[in-house]
Amino acid sequence: SLKVKMALRCLAQGHAALLLLLPSVLGLRVGSKLGSKSQSPVEPSLASDYDFIMGNAQEQIFSREALLEDIELAHQYQKKSNALWGKLDEENFKNYVLPYQVATEAPSKWRAEFHEQFWPEVKGKSKKEAVRFLNKAAFSYLNVSYKADYPGHKPDQNPSESRDVHYASCTGLSIILVSTCRSVGIPARLAMTPAWVTTSQPEEGKNGLSAKDQNHSWVEVFIDGQWHYVGASEDTTLDSTWFTAQASKAKPRSEKDYKHSIYAVTYAKSGETLPAPWDESKTVNVIEVVDRYTK
Repeated sequence: SLKVKMALRCLAQGHAALLLLLPSVLGLRVGSKLGSKSQSPVEPSLASDYDFIMGNAQEQIFSREALLEDIELAHQYQKKSNALWGKLDEENFKNYVLPYQVATEAPSKWRAEFHEQFWPEVKGKSKKEAVRFLNKAAFSYLNVSYKADYPGHKPDQNPSESRDVHYASCTGLSIILVSTCRSVGIPARLAMTPAWVTTSQPEEGKNGLSAKDQNHSWVEVFIDGQWHYVGASEDTTLDSTWFTAQASKAKPRSEKDYKHSIYAVTYAKSGETLPAPWDESKTVNVIEVVDRYTK
């Protein structure tokens, strides 16, 4: 075309200044690609959730098409959950069901697979019964168990990565359980402490602990208007596990010490960001929830 010939002539004659005009000459917008088509607008029913996910996203993100597909699935599955267990409020849906990412793991497409696998089993159960079922069935289905260290170990593996190596850390196990709960419309989030308190007279800055391997991750689920905790891949009831007594020793955050409190990871930007205890090169949005464990 005439426009393309003009652009090629600019290149051939070395007119650098005219090259700056190429986007307008070719009818391109800044940032667009040759041969690309303009993106269709987001469906109005999905726009609010799409904006929420994009506005709070960490560095890793699905493609636009994959993200919209995941949002639509989340809505479809939540309608089934609402019909069974009662309508969920928008805030908990957006923060703890809708997000494809639990913490700092790489994005993966787990929602459809987990829903198809587990919904037929949980739809006849109460939410508490469903969580207990998922806390066993998910790990059996994926053939994943706990191991502190192993070849290819990565603390924040996504479910697919954990299935490939058959092992996961407490963080990786928690990511699996949160994902399976979200796939059936049960709000779930990762909870954690950067460091346990193990002495009654804490030393300044250490609380009697070494600096290594003292963090722990677990899961919180929202049932009947309250958050409850459970250890991932543990055959226990809610709010009763091996770390219950340990968690009761946690210390509220202070200016000098944040590590010995307890936090829940939230997708929305909460105003409080911490280094991820399992990989301090990454960060997580958190809210402090220590009071529920120390009462």
